[in-house]
Amino acid sequence: MTFDDARAGPRSSALPRGPDAVMTSEFRRPLPSPRARTRPPTSLVRVLLCEDQEVFRLGLRVVLEAEPDMAVVAETAHLPAAVSAADGCGTQVVVVRQGLLGGATLPLLRDLCRSGTAVLVLAEPGTEAGSELVEVLQAGVRGFLPRRSAAQRLVDGVRSLAKNEAALDSAATNQLVRFLTSPAERRGSGTRALDQLTERQREVAELVAQGLSNEEIAAELFLSLATIKSHLTASMRRLGVRTRTQLAILVNRDHSTVA
Repeated sequence: MTFDDARAGPRSSALPRGPDAVMTSEFRRPLPSPRARTRPPTSLVRVLLCEDQEVFRLGLRVVLEAEPDMAVVAETAHLPAAVSAADGCGTQVVVVRQGLLGGATLPLLRDLCRSGTAVLVLAEPGTEAGSELVEVLQAGVRGFLPRRSAAQRLVDGVRSLAKNEAALDSAATNQLVRFLTSPAERRGSGTRALDQLTERQREVAELVAQGLSNEEIAAELFLSLATIKSHLTASMRRLGVRTRTQLAILVNRDHSTVA
C-alpha cells in the first residue's frame, strides 16, 4: 500500500457513516434534468397572424415566438382565411393589419369576435382612428394598437387580450373620445359628407366621380395603384357606401349642395 493509499484510508469508508448519513443521502439524490429545470409554461397563448406583407409577418412571428408563453399557430394573408383557420388551431388571439378590414370583411370580423377569439388590430400609420375604431369596436374588437408599436407593447397587448382584457392605444383612445364627443365635426348640419374624408381621400373620391379608373387616378395623383385602392376602400367605408357609383353620386350631391 502506498503512502497516498494510507492517507485516503480504506476504500470502504470513503462515504460518510453514522451521523453523516443524511449528507450521504443528499449526495446520492439525483439532480433534476435540464429539461425539468427549464420546463415551458403549461399553457401557451396561441396566436394567428393575418398579414399580407411577408416581411412584416415574419417580424411579428419572431417577436411573439421569442416569448416563452406564446406560439404562432398559423399565418394567413387575408381575413377569410384567418376565420377559417382560427377554430382548427385553437387560436386565442388574431393579430390583423387594419388595411385588411372594412367593407365585406366586417361581418367576418364580427363572427370571429363572437366565436370567443380576441382580435388585435394594428392600425396603419397616418390614418385617423375615429370612425375606423368605432367600426371595429362595434364588431367586438378589444385590441387596437399602432402598426409601428414597440415590440414589448405588442407582446403586452397580446397577453392582455388572452386574459380577456382590452389593449387600446392611448392615442387611438383620445381620437375616439374626440370623435364621439364632437358629433358636429362629423355630421353636423350644413357639413358635407366629404368633410369626413382626408384631403387625399377627397381627391380620389372626386376623380372617381369624374369617371376615372383606379389606374387613371394613380397616374393623375402620382401614387401607386395599391395606395389608390386603400384610399378608396377607406373612403367608401367611412361614407357608408358600397359601390363606386354610390360614391360618385354622393360626391356630386355634395358639390350641388355647395353650389
